[in-house]
Amino acid sequence: MEDSRVLNKDKEILEHLISVYPEEGCGILINKRGKIVWMSCENTAVKPEEDFVISAKDYIRASLLGDIHAIVHSHPDVSCEPSESDIKTSDFLGIPYIIYSLPSMEKYEYTPKNVRNKLLGRDYEFGQSDCYSLVRDYYKQELDLTLPTILFEDDWWDKGLNYFDDLFQNFGFVEVEKPQEHDGIIFSVFCNVPNHCGVYLGEDLFLHHAVNRLSCRESIHSGWGQHIVRYVRCKQFI
Repeated sequence: MEDSRVLNKDKEILEHLISVYPEEGCGILINKRGKIVWMSCENTAVKPEEDFVISAKDYIRASLLGDIHAIVHSHPDVSCEPSESDIKTSDFLGIPYIIYSLPSMEKYEYTPKNVRNKLLGRDYEFGQSDCYSLVRDYYKQELDLTLPTILFEDDWWDKGLNYFDDLFQNFGFVEVEKPQEHDGIIFSVFCNVPNHCGVYLGEDLFLHHAVNRLSCRESIHSGWGQHIVRYVRCKQFI
């Protein structure tokens, strides 16, 4: 899970953890519209020098800001290796734990056995981990519907290619007026040809993966809605 987005937060995180030392500090890394945001939290544990409990108020606030990318806490004067409790809780939540040992500032990242949502928090790589591969993986994971793996040409929208319309039509999708859960979304972002896609999740939320961002959930009212050209639905779900 470690990448430059998380590493760039080290300074902010450590400032908070050091400020509460020798108690355990804690906080949350949030995937907010594809960018990692750090939020320090209150430790409400009965013995904060030995344990941490993120306040319910802070956890709810973080959840409203975006998707929980990782939970962070410190181990004062002991190893950054995860405790048995850390491992069990991380595995139960399906959320990675990042642990810093203080004052040494060593760091350990624990990835749970079953990540809660493998579709969120992906790094962008054209042709490997991009908007279409996310949509393809979503349909396979959620509906057991297999869409093909396609090698997109670079800058296809400048070459008159219309991958998304052609692809969805060829695989049994039809345009619909009002979206429902699992419908595909086709966007034209400052272009005359569709050049982005996502999946409607319901309640005005959609899943997508934009360039130079992590895959994430967003509201269609966040600015992306103005670029939607059509919703499409697989015929077998009509």
